[in-house]
Amino acid sequence: MKYKLIVSDFDGTLGEAPAEIQPSTVEVVKEYVNRGGKFVICTGRMFAGIKPICDKYGIKGIVISYQGATIDDLSTGKRILEGGIDYELAAKVTADLMADGMPVCVDVEDVMYCEKESEYTEYHKGFTDVKIVNDLVGLVKAKQKPVMKVVTAGEPDVIYHLVEKYSEKYKGQLIANGGSDRLIEIVSPDFTKGKSVRFLQKYFNIPFEEIMAVGDSTNDIELLNGPWHGVAVGDCRQELKPFAKEITVPFKEKPIEHLIKKYCL
Repeated sequence: MKYKLIVSDFDGTLGEAPAEIQPSTVEVVKEYVNRGGKFVICTGRMFAGIKPICDKYGIKGIVISYQGATIDDLSTGKRILEGGIDYELAAKVTADLMADGMPVCVDVEDVMYCEKESEYTEYHKGFTDVKIVNDLVGLVKAKQKPVMKVVTAGEPDVIYHLVEKYSEKYKGQLIANGGSDRLIEIVSPDFTKGKSVRFLQKYFNIPFEEIMAVGDSTNDIELLNGPWHGVAVGDCRQELKPFAKEITVPFKEKPIEHLIKKYCL
């Protein structure tokens, strides 16, 4: 077994929306775990959104949600790490996005808050707690809790422009990236997918050279860009490829199944 810890993005890497994983991939993951490997899902989804998928397929162990703001152990039901964006900074970026005419959602304490319904909220209603509020910025300030993620959705050309704008405006304070070409996810630089891999390296005491991380989108740049083996899915976003040490098969060819068989079984 070359890699004792595999950290995998979900959408477009391990599974696909809304909640599907190929049965053969599930079986290979379970065989890898039975042989002593550690398999971790690392997603931008809310914990309330990824947990039912893991339950559906019988996947246990560690799950990273909100791009790294939370780490949960499904085997014990315990949260082992929780963080996010400072609430005052989250309130500021929320107000800025709303001033730009964007619909905004904020994830606080595993609840999604927004001021109005959208396709994004409708999609999430099936598996998480979505609450409509009159004053989103006021709610963030009143909660005085870390915001796990700030999200906005729109047309691809608008999203591309705003990713560049907010990456520059909040450089060093926040990370703005796209989970897809219609979505901006804004997270804390202190709680990212890459920081999560480093946390798990110490948590499991596994050398970096025995860790593999796999992703497909721009929010996986930090997931791949570290002293471990970063792998990009074959049909990933072009911006991700320079950060990968390996380009594997396209999503339709079941990249996680392919990589586990190649290196670990």
